[in-house]
Amino acid sequence: MSGESAPGESVISLARALVQGMVALARLELTRARQEIWQMAAPARTGAILLLIALALALGVLIAIVVFLILLLDALLPVPGWAAALIVMGALLLIAGLLGWAGVRRIFAARVWPPEETIAAVKEDVAWARRLLRRG
Repeated sequence: MSGESAPGESVISLARALVQGMVALARLELTRARQEIWQMAAPARTGAILLLIALALALGVLIAIVVFLILLLDALLPVPGWAAALIVMGALLLIAGLLGWAGVRRIFAARVWPPEETIAAVKEDVAWARRLLRRG
């Protein structure tokens, strides 16, 4: 019996190979899921970029616009400086809100979950493994 393996060892090695194959398959499916989610998240990334651009523009130009508009309203309207500042702040808040709304709308319009192709592939793999185990 030096060259032969016992039947128990054959079953154990087959089971070990099956487990190793399933682990490798699970890793491949996880990699596929990551790739699919990354591709599905592209529209959400665009929305996030729009939000960041809106924020950068709002912060970069805010001081100059605020000073200019407050001084303009103070010169044109018979209102105190604080009222002119309040009017300008309201207008800027409206603009920032519209830009933010557009960005959030794009983020929620992006369909990022669930990764349907990967889920279908995993279900097929599970069905295949079940058929293989029932046959054996």
